[in-house]
Amino acid sequence: MLIIKLTDSKENVDDIEKICLYLTKHKELLPFITKEAGKDISYILKPTFKADHNEAEKKSHWEKVFNEFTLTDNKGDELRFHREKQTDALYFGTKKGFETLTSINNDEPAIKSIFNS
Repeated sequence: MLIIKLTDSKENVDDIEKICLYLTKHKELLPFITKEAGKDISYILKPTFKADHNEAEKKSHWEKVFNEFTLTDNKGDELRFHREKQTDALYFGTKKGFETLTSINNDEPAIKSIFNS
């Protein structure tokens, strides 16, 4: 059972870009990124000179990554992104970890360590 809190509320484009950058910077994760997810992540990380920074398009690509990106741990448990309904906080981990977390009142701040690297 594993769960990591990534944001305290709905993620913004900066959060999305940091998460995608983290996924691509860590070589051990690259084999788990499908070709389709790789294209979505590439679009999200692509620089733009548009005033809105292609925010709507990046969020559209992020939704696909959010819904489709998964890892399997050495016990065979699937890890994926989860969203807490009340606050829109973003988590990554196993279904059991997320269910356990949401069954208790968790007011801990988000883990920001991946955003500081």
